[in-house]
Amino acid sequence: MSNYVECSELTLNTKTFKMKEAKSSQIPMKSLICRLIMGPVATIIFSLIFAVNNCQAQNTPEGDLSLKYLARQPTEKSEHPPVIILLHGYGSSEADLFELRSAFPKNYLVVSARAPLTLEDGAYQWYRGANTDGQRDGNAEDLKDSIAKVKNFISEIVEKYHADPAKVYLMGFSQGAVMSYEVGLTSPELLTGIGVFSGAIFPSLKPRIKSSPALQKLQIFIGHGTADDRIKYSSATNADAYLRSLHLTPSFHSYPGMAHHISQEELADVNRWLEGH
Repeated sequence: MSNYVECSELTLNTKTFKMKEAKSSQIPMKSLICRLIMGPVATIIFSLIFAVNNCQAQNTPEGDLSLKYLARQPTEKSEHPPVIILLHGYGSSEADLFELRSAFPKNYLVVSARAPLTLEDGAYQWYRGANTDGQRDGNAEDLKDSIAKVKNFISEIVEKYHADPAKVYLMGFSQGAVMSYEVGLTSPELLTGIGVFSGAIFPSLKPRIKSSPALQKLQIFIGHGTADDRIKYSSATNADAYLRSLHLTPSFHSYPGMAHHISQEELADVNRWLEGH
């Protein structure tokens, strides 16, 4: 098994579907018909089709809020669960980071959102690229629109799922990591913390960051591979230094030799970070 989880584009891993006993009265009848008419082979085929259809239904994105999304309910139930909201990278979709849902604590509601701008079927982005004084940045209108949608989405998720508003974490990879900075540093009152996997702080963001008690309380996780050739490692060290200049104390994690990925080690680190807050 690879040490890295590729998240720069949608990757479909082989899954093992667990067969569940059907509770509907129609299912035993169909199974019985299969057994009577065609024997055990038909029973197996029918069962596989039923299982695959069930799995596909569970991974059908919800469209009732500001952004389309997939959600995993906590398996350790509580009246007001903590929540992790995931933002994918460029050219990917909500299904990508949702593959990591089992890596997060069982008591968390895990939600993976789809970016609003469509590149092509199954591929989305949070913003188009731009330049500010020769430095990489994002299109101002795209950023403004996506920030507003993510902010609304956070509030909607908390309300719909009765999540704990004091335990809301926004985490993103690549473009999604940039968005985590954009939303977290300008609207810290909405969040407990942000998790930044292979991201950067855009030059256009800095003038929009305002000092506040909520900002000082914001918890920040930064993880970045030293061999990242898409968003340079220096973007992470620069972000860390800038945030410390604002009297914030990010939890900085460097991963030697890691490229533009999320590693198992990084996921373990972010879970320890969550446990500490």
